[in-house]
Amino acid sequence: MQLHTLEFVKRFTHLPKRFYQLKKPTPLAGQLALVAVSADAAQLIDLNLCKQDQQELIEFLAGRWLPKKSQPLAMKYAGHQFGFYNPDLGDGRGLLLGEVRNKLGQVWDLHLKGAGQTAWSRFADGRAVLRSSIREFLASEALFHLGIPTTRALALVTSSEPVRRERIEAATTLLRLTASHIRFGHFEHLYYTNDLDGLKQLLDFVIKQHYPEIQESQDPAASLLAQVLERTALLVAKWQAYGFCHGVLNTDNMSILGETFDFGPYAFLDTYEPSFVGNHSDDQGRYAFNRQPSIVHWNLICLGQALLPLSNESAIRQVLDSFTEHYTKHYRQAMAARLGVNPDENWQLVERFLYFCELTSCDWTRVLRALAEGELTEANSLMLNKQDQLPRGWQEWLSDWQLYLAKNFSNQAVVEQTLTQVNPCVLPRTHLLEQAIQSAEKGDFSEVNRLLAIFRQPFTRKGKQPQDTGSVPDWALGLSLSCSS
Repeated sequence: MQLHTLEFVKRFTHLPKRFYQLKKPTPLAGQLALVAVSADAAQLIDLNLCKQDQQELIEFLAGRWLPKKSQPLAMKYAGHQFGFYNPDLGDGRGLLLGEVRNKLGQVWDLHLKGAGQTAWSRFADGRAVLRSSIREFLASEALFHLGIPTTRALALVTSSEPVRRERIEAATTLLRLTASHIRFGHFEHLYYTNDLDGLKQLLDFVIKQHYPEIQESQDPAASLLAQVLERTALLVAKWQAYGFCHGVLNTDNMSILGETFDFGPYAFLDTYEPSFVGNHSDDQGRYAFNRQPSIVHWNLICLGQALLPLSNESAIRQVLDSFTEHYTKHYRQAMAARLGVNPDENWQLVERFLYFCELTSCDWTRVLRALAEGELTEANSLMLNKQDQLPRGWQEWLSDWQLYLAKNFSNQAVVEQTLTQVNPCVLPRTHLLEQAIQSAEKGDFSEVNRLLAIFRQPFTRKGKQPQDTGSVPDWALGLSLSCSS
């Protein structure tokens, strides 16, 4: 299948027109260049990259050409940003180009970030830049292959059109794929404007399109909240188990599908520091790594509040009170799996391990991979403190852990096979992305594409260079990220 033969369907436009603004992309100006394409993501909409005319793809991504049946629009929503409600939000630089049905009957949103100004741009230029687009493109695909729920990224195109951020940068567009771009903030907007009819229509739409199994529920609003809460609890549990810090967990950046969504200043922990703050604009550390579960719960409470007119306080509260139980279950399962232990019977082994990681601020990703591969000498070297000594009690923990594995696995080969499947040797660390960005800004996209390839196979060392799997180098220790990242 090619772009001009995709089967576009109309779902969101069946909702009232006050939910969106019909708007065509503002074409990128100047010279265009295709930075990267994810063949994995293209398969979701049956797009055959071998047969697809590359120039047509570039023109599509640049907003210069649209398939006949696409109907671009900008969505209206609201949201809590850093704890404060903002009623003036909406798609300010992105457009839902259309919804495509694949041969399996699945419908995917095609969303173009950087598509120009809309009714909700709030005096901004409506553009994305190469730097942030590369970061989202690579992270989207990397998270997917790590097994963390996420939106997908199909391709990005950059241009010679200049835009100003902290400096002059190149205007860029990123094509994102997901089954739905509806956010918690969509429901908040309707609730706070007292649009109860719209709230009911949106609820029915989301259930019909994405949660049909609860259509016969006696309390659809509470049932939807329960579904979203369960998925979101799993999502943040995966983040915590793999050291992913989103950066800006506003309610308008929370997907109704429980996916990693609209992440800008994200980072994977280079060292195990639970209080890590990825966004230098976050002065109060609201979105610190160790606060993500509680913030996600707070965001779900905001969604529950917005659904109250369609349910009752008792039912909504009962669902929200279940978050800790769901999160704890998923987190313990994910984190215990990285050490090969039973989360119900041997969670103390995991807690002791994390205590040592925090005590030494070690590169826990490398420590876990070394343990998975049976490289105990390397693990010990990574656990040395500032005095080049192993922390007191570490060797005792290591012995207890090895004893547990010996009792529960038939041999060391099985241990390594099991643990290397859940402990990546490579992650989209900030310094790797920075190097790719610096090259791309000079017109060399080879490193972006090389990283895309290695992030597709995060659990094998095959095809990786030593610097891909190493700790953060000294030159990158001072790197910081902001919302424009």
